Amino acid sequence: MTVQTADVFEPSGAITFEGFFGTPTVSVTGAAGFIGSHLVERLLQLGCHVIGIDDFDPWYSPHQKRSNLFATANNSKFELVDGTLSPEIAREAFSRSSVVFHLAGRPGVQDSWGEGFVDSSRRNIELTQRVYEASVDSQVERVVYASSSSIYGSGATNPAARPEPRPISPYGVSKLVGEQLAHVYRAQGLHITNLRYFTVYGPRQRPDMAMHRMFEATTPDGPVFVLRGDGQQRREFTYVSDVVTATVAAGFIGEAANATFDVGGGSSVSLQQVMTLIETLAGAPIRMETVEAPAGDPAITVARTDHTAETLGWSPKIDLVEGLTRQCEWHHQRAASEESVLVAD
Repeated sequence: MTVQTADVFEPSGAITFEGFFGTPTVSVTGAAGFIGSHLVERLLQLGCHVIGIDDFDPWYSPHQKRSNLFATANNSKFELVDGTLSPEIAREAFSRSSVVFHLAGRPGVQDSWGEGFVDSSRRNIELTQRVYEASVDSQVERVVYASSSSIYGSGATNPAARPEPRPISPYGVSKLVGEQLAHVYRAQGLHITNLRYFTVYGPRQRPDMAMHRMFEATTPDGPVFVLRGDGQQRREFTYVSDVVTATVAAGFIGEAANATFDVGGGSSVSLQQVMTLIETLAGAPIRMETVEAPAGDPAITVARTDHTAETLGWSPKIDLVEGLTRQCEWHHQRAASEESVLVAD
């Protein structure tokens, strides 16, 4: 099955490559993932040479991840490194790169509890340290680290002031450690920019994420959506192309070096509101069951993007209705592609 994105990117006119010798070569870890694959496409659109690194971990379908890279398969400026990011592979790729975009890791709050923290630690802490170490050895000009709003815990409620990070889940702790490691490696001369992503959605969203599961639950054969809590929890949902625009800017704008930015969609919306909108777009109800809200689930998240706007010249462009409409189209394309494969068989 191959599903192309229903999304269209508008490369930012603010991005230039001043200070680089020609068009830069960059590395993207987690290149086949949800956000990583979109970032690869944007960088190629901007003319960069891109080294994409991914181990196609079976945490979710490697086939889906490979289909995420369909649009880049024949691009002569894209090189895929298929394998674990060992120190040797990292140094070889980074030695040819001006900027490293570090998106690889183990996502998911709920899967980070219990024994799951072993994998979260390995992929979010140890791997990040390896990226920084190899970047220092390779004299990379800048690393952009994909952090998370989960580092705030329950404190991300007031848009007027950024709270101190107080994560309430092992996943949030693991992402915060990545930021603290950045502070350590800055002392060795490495420029690292932290981006705290707020609940990203859009085409290619991971199958464990809420909006993906909601759309799937509107189909007759899809799994039932499990709502954790009463649905009144609010999230600042951020469309994937807006996240990519901020990420690219963080890699190339001089003032972004060694800074930390929130990347949020502009307003917090309840899960109940999202469910109502998805049912309208899908033309079918979400088949659902409700369970108790889990540990580590904040009541609300709110991004503070004034600093992001001032430094990166960035603001979100895609509102929730338009973004979910695009994601709905992607789900329809995906279902049609799966059906055509079944018919062919």
